[in-house]
Amino acid sequence: MTSVDWLEVRLSGPAELAARAELVLHSHSFPGWVDEEPPTGFGFLLYLPQEPGWQERLSYLRQALPEARIDTGNQVRDEDWAENWKQFYHPLEVGRNLVICPSWEKFSPRPEQKVVILDPGSAFGTGYHWSTRLCLEFLEEVAPRQPMLDLGTGSGILAIAAAKLGVSDILAVDNDPVAVKVARENVDINGCQMRVELAEGAEPAGYALVTANLIAALLVEKAAELQQCLAPGGQLICGGIIRERKQEVVDALSATGLVLEGAKEREEWVSLLWRRAQ
Repeated sequence: MTSVDWLEVRLSGPAELAARAELVLHSHSFPGWVDEEPPTGFGFLLYLPQEPGWQERLSYLRQALPEARIDTGNQVRDEDWAENWKQFYHPLEVGRNLVICPSWEKFSPRPEQKVVILDPGSAFGTGYHWSTRLCLEFLEEVAPRQPMLDLGTGSGILAIAAAKLGVSDILAVDNDPVAVKVARENVDINGCQMRVELAEGAEPAGYALVTANLIAALLVEKAAELQQCLAPGGQLICGGIIRERKQEVVDALSATGLVLEGAKEREEWVSLLWRRAQ
């Protein structure tokens, strides 16, 4: 990406609107956002890159969330954007032994802890959002299983965590060139060996483990593809599901013959664990 300025955007509203606001941001590839945790309701701070089409993206945000208040603020130079983001992002302990640590922070792990060093850039997947954290919790429970496919890898966080947990045969794919670039950089930072490819999906290949932290609509659309990617007995971890759309995803994946083995829910977000029958 060439150097651009970033527009500071603040999004706020009643608490019951927060999950839908997150879904809108996630599903339309807005860069990472920060929960400012106001006394009442919700408040998100995000930075919108002022590249061609940015006015349309801002207009879409207003149309998709008419009940929310959307305020624009300062322009931030490209070289300052990362520094602004860093002040909100610190080491995060997830599950039993996983730690997500930004590349600019120092962390002294306990012997049993596995540290994922991450520079999220403008790709989705910091570990702070519940859609990612719940998938990481499931991943810690079922890994290592090989080979593994991470569909929609974003920053590469799930694939790298899997490598830290002992998975050695991993393919990570994303249809966003920026995400692929960021994921490859994070793979290098962590000293992991895996393939990271630009692709819309994956060919059926008998994976023992598939992770798909997407959104409900994509999980429904790709239900058959996800089932076909799994080997008999293989497991699927899927996330990015808002609670009100959980049943829609359950119905779609169940219709392919997959068996639901577990569900985790936090703050309106759901992740599911599935198995393909033998």
